[in-house]
Amino acid sequence: MLAAQNAKTLLFASPDKPGVEVPMVRKGLYARADALIPEGTKYVLRETKASSFPLKRDKTTPDSPEEHHLTDVAIQAWIMDGSGFSSSRVEINYLNGQWRYPGDGDYSGFFRQLDVTSDVELRKLQVPAWISQAQAVLAASMPDTMTGKQCKTPYACPFRPFCDTRDPPGPEHPIELLPDSAGKKLAKKLRETKGYVSIIEPAPEELVGAQAELYRRIQQAHRTGQSILVPGCESKMAALPYPRYFFDFEGIDLPVPRWAGVRPYDQIPFQWSCHIERSPGVFEHAEFLDLTGNDPSLPCIKRMLEVIDLNENGPIFVYFATYERGRLEGFAERHPQYAVAMEKYIARLVDLLPLVKEHFYAPAMRGSFSIKKVLPVIAPELSYADLDEEVQEGTGAQVAYLHAVFDKNMTEIRKADLDAKLRTYCRQDTWAMVEVAYFLSGAGHPVRPATM
Repeated sequence: MLAAQNAKTLLFASPDKPGVEVPMVRKGLYARADALIPEGTKYVLRETKASSFPLKRDKTTPDSPEEHHLTDVAIQAWIMDGSGFSSSRVEINYLNGQWRYPGDGDYSGFFRQLDVTSDVELRKLQVPAWISQAQAVLAASMPDTMTGKQCKTPYACPFRPFCDTRDPPGPEHPIELLPDSAGKKLAKKLRETKGYVSIIEPAPEELVGAQAELYRRIQQAHRTGQSILVPGCESKMAALPYPRYFFDFEGIDLPVPRWAGVRPYDQIPFQWSCHIERSPGVFEHAEFLDLTGNDPSLPCIKRMLEVIDLNENGPIFVYFATYERGRLEGFAERHPQYAVAMEKYIARLVDLLPLVKEHFYAPAMRGSFSIKKVLPVIAPELSYADLDEEVQEGTGAQVAYLHAVFDKNMTEIRKADLDAKLRTYCRQDTWAMVEVAYFLSGAGHPVRPATM
């Protein structure tokens, strides 16, 4: 209460100045307004979100904010009304996904304001009821409710691990093991209409859709407890020429761009690894990592051109080609002088993920085709868990990059340590692709050179 009163006193003493992170209280409900901006004798309540508008080249900003954003700002507006402030307008400040950072510290245009006053006015009427409902929940005993979608939408609940312990044991093979959004939709339908909770329960003909064959293979694997490898991939792999490149990017998606020409949340590669098989069983390794803090894009492209010959037609193996293709297309857009080269690389991409989906499944994969789930099945001697825990997956790699590049207290010793961990992790990703490719080819395990 005291902080809210002090903030109001300061703002009223300087009516022409804005306030940020302004504390407000009404009937025991507390909130902080991101910004109160003077407009005549009133204030614009502006809530800033880290979300960006969808990128639409030829369209204006859509006027459809997320429902929970409107609820959030409506609660603030209701508190504001009872805190002695008068509002002229309510806005949500979003990152402008159509804007590119021009450089030189010029962030004008970074935000786009969306006027949500009319939406908020309607929601404010519901706030007292929301408060009463929340107070009733707090005053009651622990609700007898199972975990579900509500535990992660719109955001993950930090108390989920506690609630998981209260759930009754689930089936050993839940029907939600059906993969991808279509599989999850089918699982929900079968659970609601048939009462199935296990993937073993449906008749095979009930597993329908574009991926019906995959669903039935998954079901069979869980029924028998055995891995299934569908023949036919050997000939597909054998038809691909040498040299073969096994390639993986690591990228960073900063909400506030640091480099000219970059949009909010643009994925900018700062690292890649490439295992090269010149002929069967003969491997080389090349890599790139930029921890200077400068835009890594051009050095990244130039290093690729040194390693992957544009005049060859050997496949560039990736795992989930959407990511690598998107990064190459981004390079072509931002650096059109290399657009033809990037197009040639894109044309040579061979995605191992759909090949695995088409030909293999093991119960230990638990409905996931992530390479981190596939690798322990086909090459159990290789494990991401054996890597340093600081960089064992993509998020860890991003955090390591941020520390190495932007931490002002970073020492050379610590930076070298992060450099080594990032290289080890990225090499693991591309060697994992080698293992997958050999497995699908029926060629056994590749021999990894000691230096790789």
